[in-house]
Amino acid sequence: MITLSKITREEAKETAMMFLSIWSMWADCFFDPKAGARLLGINEENYEGGDIHYDHLPTAVLKKNISQSNLENNTFVKRIEEILDFAQTGAWNGIDTIHGTKHFDAWLLEAITELGSFRQMFGKRPILSFKEAGIVMLGGDDDPILNTLLTITDAAYARWKLLEGLALTLDEIALLAGVGIKTVRNAVSSKGHDRLIVSGRIEDKTVIEAEEAYRWLLTKKGFTGPFLYHEEPPFDSYETLGQFRHHCYVMRTLAKLEIAELTKKLDWNESLIQAYTDLEKLDASERLELLTPETLMQIGKFYQSKNLHTFVVEGSRILAAVAAEYRAKQLFN
Repeated sequence: MITLSKITREEAKETAMMFLSIWSMWADCFFDPKAGARLLGINEENYEGGDIHYDHLPTAVLKKNISQSNLENNTFVKRIEEILDFAQTGAWNGIDTIHGTKHFDAWLLEAITELGSFRQMFGKRPILSFKEAGIVMLGGDDDPILNTLLTITDAAYARWKLLEGLALTLDEIALLAGVGIKTVRNAVSSKGHDRLIVSGRIEDKTVIEAEEAYRWLLTKKGFTGPFLYHEEPPFDSYETLGQFRHHCYVMRTLAKLEIAELTKKLDWNESLIQAYTDLEKLDASERLELLTPETLMQIGKFYQSKNLHTFVVEGSRILAAVAAEYRAKQLFN
């Protein structure tokens, strides 16, 4: 598994150039022995292409062709470099090489569309071999080139879906969280307080609503953001303690307060501070009972919550249920 956050810009660039060089050499097998030279912009007399017997990867010929080409200015290479920042952080460097403008939405939509054909074709992992030696140069489940490029393009697509409020698959959530798919599946099947709530299936794949996916992603160290909220989340109810904790966390983050700063402003004692800290850590302790409806009312009014009724009433309900469950489990210990 390739971790998205560990891919460097230089690695992305080199991988994209390697992909294009292999693809160009493969074209020799379809057109003529010098087709790759024309694609790479290399002098045909100095070109060695797809009829060569390759016996190791990456080949010296492949590297030589890349060094003689101008691939670093190729559209695909530039697009991979540009999309990497967005894939990793959800941020944009402000450079639109497509339109020459500073319109993020236009750049993103076209970049995602352009790379969509790559994802659709090579996501199926076609194996490209050369005709004489039969050496596999690209393709298969363990190909490092495709793994890197598909990690970047799939993550960019997942980020776009998150921004657009579209449901995400479990694979997409795992990619953005920097965790294995097993971790996400466990979160879906779990009965714990931070479980992922499934919204249904699309094209035979389990999907999670963007809001719920983002809530869960914010609790993962491998997720690099960004923080998307400009106002408190519009909950009508809470299915899990994790959702109520999320509501509290978002309001505190919007207020730009650490827990210690918040509790000082509310003049809480040590027991109440610990109870609230347990909540934000999703530690279902008996101390959660100290977060009474009156306390939640105090918190909601402090933040000037627009969803005060939901926050107090539904919050009290979920806290009471968790505390009761905790007490019940202690009877069996």
